[in-house]
Amino acid sequence: MIARVLVTGANGMLASDLINHLASQPGYEIVGLARQQMDITRRHEVAEALTRIKPNYVIHTAAQTNVDYCETHINEAFQINGYGTENVAFYAERVGAKLVYISSCGLFGDKVTSYAEYDPVVLKTVYARSKYFGEEKTREWSERYFIVRPGWLFGGGKTHPKNFVYNRYKEALSCPVMYSTSDKFGCPTYTRHLAKKIVSLLQTEYYGTYHITNSGSASRFDYVKKIIDEFGVKTTLLPVDSNRFKRAAPVPDCEILDNMFLSMSGLSLLPDWREAIDEYIQRLKRDM
Repeated sequence: MIARVLVTGANGMLASDLINHLASQPGYEIVGLARQQMDITRRHEVAEALTRIKPNYVIHTAAQTNVDYCETHINEAFQINGYGTENVAFYAERVGAKLVYISSCGLFGDKVTSYAEYDPVVLKTVYARSKYFGEEKTREWSERYFIVRPGWLFGGGKTHPKNFVYNRYKEALSCPVMYSTSDKFGCPTYTRHLAKKIVSLLQTEYYGTYHITNSGSASRFDYVKKIIDEFGVKTTLLPVDSNRFKRAAPVPDCEILDNMFLSMSGLSLLPDWREAIDEYIQRLKRDM
C-alpha cells in the first residue's frame, strides 16, 4: 500500500532532506508544497490542498524561523507559526492524517543544562512563544501527532541562504580573524539525520512530544571551530561574549535538549554532532 505524505515548507533545508529520504524509500508518494502553492495562513488554501491531496501523513515544516524578525513582527510570527499551524492541524485531522509539527529548541532558559521534554518552558522570545503556541494548537486539534523539537539545524545545498556551515566556511576564507560566542549552547543537528528519524517515528504510534538532536552539545564557538577545522581553513577563531553581537531577540543561553522520550520509545539516538559535521562537510566538498 502506498502512503501519501504531504510536506509543507517544501523549499526548506529540513523539508528538502525529508522529501529526498522519503523518495528513496519504497511505499511513499510525496507531495511537497511551498508557500506559493499553499499559504498556511490562508485557511481556505489549506482546506483545499489537504482535501484534494488526502495525505496519510503531514509533515509540517513551514514556519517563520527568523528569531530577530519575529521579535519585531509579532502578529506575523503568531499568524504563521501559531494560527498557520492550527490550520494544518485542523485539516490534517479532518482527512485522517498523522501529523508531525516541527517546533524549536529555543523554548527554555539560560541555565546551562540539558532540557527534557517534561521540563517547563520559559519562552523568552516572540519566536519561542509563537512556536509553542503552534504546539498547543497541534495538541488541541490533532489526535495522532508528533511534536518534534530539533537542535541547531544545519544541512542543505551550499547555495541555500540559511546554510550555516557553508556560510561560516566562506566567512573564514575572507577573514583572518573570526569571533564566535562561547556563552550560547545547543545541539548542532544534521537535517539529513533528523529527516530519517522523523520518518522512522512516523511508522510508530508513539504519539507525543520529542526532542530529536544529534548527540552531544556544544557552544556556538565549539560549533564554528569544528566547521573551520574540518574545512582546513587557517583562520583564527576567538571566543567572545554574546553581548558582542547585538540582537533584537533575547535568545536563551542554553538550547541543549535531552532526547529522553526518543530513547524511552526504543528508537535509536542520532550520531554525535561532530560525526554529523564531518559527514555533511564531506558531502559539501564533493559538490565544490
